[in-house]
Amino acid sequence: MAPPDRMEVDPGPRLPADRFLPPGQHLVARAPVMHYGPVPARRPERWRLTVGGATADGAEHVLGFDEVTALPRRTLVADLHCATGWSAVDERWAGVAARDVVELAPPRPDVEHVLVFAEYGYAATVRLEDLVSGRALLATHHDGEPLTDERGGPMRLIVPHLYSWKGPKWLRGWNYLTEVERGFWEERGYHLRGDAWREERYAYQE
Repeated sequence: MAPPDRMEVDPGPRLPADRFLPPGQHLVARAPVMHYGPVPARRPERWRLTVGGATADGAEHVLGFDEVTALPRRTLVADLHCATGWSAVDERWAGVAARDVVELAPPRPDVEHVLVFAEYGYAATVRLEDLVSGRALLATHHDGEPLTDERGGPMRLIVPHLYSWKGPKWLRGWNYLTEVERGFWEERGYHLRGDAWREERYAYQE
């Protein structure tokens, strides 16, 4: 049998004509599992969300998992953008709006940034205005199922318009800042804000 004139090549996932990705991004069918360091053992009975730093009342606020998830449940369909260049669209998340926790434990008026921290000392610098945006979510579910350990369970932060390193897996809380502190990747040359639509990848762009 003669070989075909041309070979069919799978073009991979395609973005609808009316949709756009941030500059420098390419579409993937599913968000890959990526993280720095090992996956922590899940101990829900010991999990706490701590909000500290420059709080309005000067106190550190500690919430258990049940206290956080008792807040109004939100759902979010959003894209996920990684600074390495991939984007996954229409990821389905559910959890608690970050701004609802901020309302429970508000910052001082002079706070503009927060340092979001997670397991193993990981941290990311996030603007307060991004944390309280209507789409920032403390996600507990993905595609209708509880977050797996590899994807950040029991809770991770999702801030869709920022690169995904700004949404730590295995979330443990945040500190309100009156002076900017750089988190794990920010200390290693990445951008303080990390807006994917402005392609804010690196510190030299600040």
